[in-house]
Amino acid sequence: MSDYRNVYWNEIDQRMWRTTTTVGDVSVRFEYIGTMTSAEYDLLIETLWELFDDDKITLAEFARIFGDIRTFCDQIKKLVEKA
Repeated sequence: MSDYRNVYWNEIDQRMWRTTTTVGDVSVRFEYIGTMTSAEYDLLIETLWELFDDDKITLAEFARIFGDIRTFCDQIKKLVEKA
């Protein structure tokens, strides 16, 4: 079973965080984005690096890429379940 954890983004410091910490326990600088497994999170890191390199990433851009990766991974999981 995959271990889903909360993912947060800090636009000011350009940092993301995957943790079991709840929203109320997180610094106000971090925005809750959603949940991911470790493999999905690694894919997110690689994708952000390829798309943005050292450029700044807005909260909206981060959330869009996060959503795209989650949708992609969910589609793959459905294909595997059907097989």
